[in-house]
Amino acid sequence: MTTVLGDVTVPAEIESVVVIEGRRDLDIVLSLGLPLAGYPFDEEGSLDLDAPLGDDLAAAEADGAEGIFLADDIDLEAIAAVAPSVIVSRVDDVEPILDELQAIAPVIAIGEQDTSTWQDDLSLVAEATGTEARAIELIAAYDTRVAELASTYADVLASTTIAPVSIDGEGSEVRPSRLLSLVLRDVGATPSTSFAKAIDNGEGVEFGPEQLVAGFGDADAIVALVNEADVWKSVQEAPLWRQLPAVRDGHVVRSDKRTHEGAAVTAMWSLDVVEDLLQTL
Repeated sequence: MTTVLGDVTVPAEIESVVVIEGRRDLDIVLSLGLPLAGYPFDEEGSLDLDAPLGDDLAAAEADGAEGIFLADDIDLEAIAAVAPSVIVSRVDDVEPILDELQAIAPVIAIGEQDTSTWQDDLSLVAEATGTEARAIELIAAYDTRVAELASTYADVLASTTIAPVSIDGEGSEVRPSRLLSLVLRDVGATPSTSFAKAIDNGEGVEFGPEQLVAGFGDADAIVALVNEADVWKSVQEAPLWRQLPAVRDGHVVRSDKRTHEGAAVTAMWSLDVVEDLLQTL
């Protein structure tokens, strides 16, 4: 196989897979039905919303998959102990430790949201593991659902400005290449001014805590991307938040960082989030 880090020879029989980053790589391995053996885990209780990969991960755990190191704290010894057939993860995570990883197992390097689409990465891993038919099915299912939402809500999408807004104690931001942002763009959502600016510059826009209304006062509807329950409570109680027309009119749904990145399963979940928002309009 040829990846962004060069050629890699993958075993014909894949008995176990380890992922390192835990978002797009994990989604790809789970959605293709590959035998997941090890993955990074988040600290318990750090996120309160249901996880897009929750059911699929639970099924994999029932088959023996386990969290082998804390997310963002890669443990090479833990990976080696699993003795995976292959390692799958994004290039930014594997490149700095590529030699060490390749001493354990072949590495299938995929991109990330700013460099490749989840469809391309899904297809790459599928080609490497003989699961091309499943990848084609997953991509087609997503395309079908996108077309259905675009048709069903065509008038609303055309007449309503929407913003996917990440909010924390430091302020708010819009990123054009996060998965939920891409899903909104795929269904033909009309971007708010800030969302449109983020798309144009390709990097995103940021606002301080006091700039919430200036940044999103023109949005008719908002997906609020807030990670912790206590932060969400504080956001809802903030006077500036209550001044937003989308909040006043009840056109807000919440998601979190688990829809920032992913592949087929998370993309379909993100479409559910978008439809929940559209149903408020």
